[in-house]
Amino acid sequence: MISIERAVERALKNAEVKEPAGWKRPSCPPKKQCHVLVVDDDMGVRQTLTLLLTAAGYETSAAQNGFEALQIIKRDAPRLLLCDLDMPDMSGREFLTIVRRRFPRIAVIAMSGSYDIETAPEGVMADAFYIKGQRKPSELFQIAAELIQRADAHEAERTLVWARRISVDTNGTSFALITCTECLRSFTVATASEDLRAVHEARCVFCQSEIQYISEMHNANQNRNDLLALALLETKAMSHAAK
Repeated sequence: MISIERAVERALKNAEVKEPAGWKRPSCPPKKQCHVLVVDDDMGVRQTLTLLLTAAGYETSAAQNGFEALQIIKRDAPRLLLCDLDMPDMSGREFLTIVRRRFPRIAVIAMSGSYDIETAPEGVMADAFYIKGQRKPSELFQIAAELIQRADAHEAERTLVWARRISVDTNGTSFALITCTECLRSFTVATASEDLRAVHEARCVFCQSEIQYISEMHNANQNRNDLLALALLETKAMSHAAK
């Protein structure tokens, strides 16, 4: 079996491709500003990306979920965040809306192997999208270097929260789960089913912060699992918010 370190060395060698004509690699800010945080529930992906980025000259850290990542950000905010979209408990979409609202200077690269597109899926608060398993490490390095230099542009952006629809009643009213970007606690709101792409407004039931959100399409087959996940998410969010 090939070790992760050996696989990374091989990937780095394969990544040494010729740079496009006319393109100049951006200079990296001082090392203390080049902290990159990798958030992914897959341990193999976390280890591989952190080793690749470390070999490329970045200071790295890793987290297996959004809650753990928020604790790292509070201690030492990264310049760049690489986040998987398909994580349990708090999805990547939910986590990234919190990051964009509370830490707007952090540049974000969303990652997933579930999409075959060049840009971030609709509603994802990210500056770039990286298709896991389909793009070369050199492309990731190029995206990372360019985003680090543009990170300050997020300061004035208005953030929309991503809400996950968890059920629909017999009257056609959908109920969505929202995580407040201020207090980090979760609550449910009723949303008309026909307004799938509209921007909605709500007020956090805990801290009374005003929230603007969009919600994803409801999947009736996920009702039971999502309702069970709701109780776990609320408990974890309240526990982390109290720290």
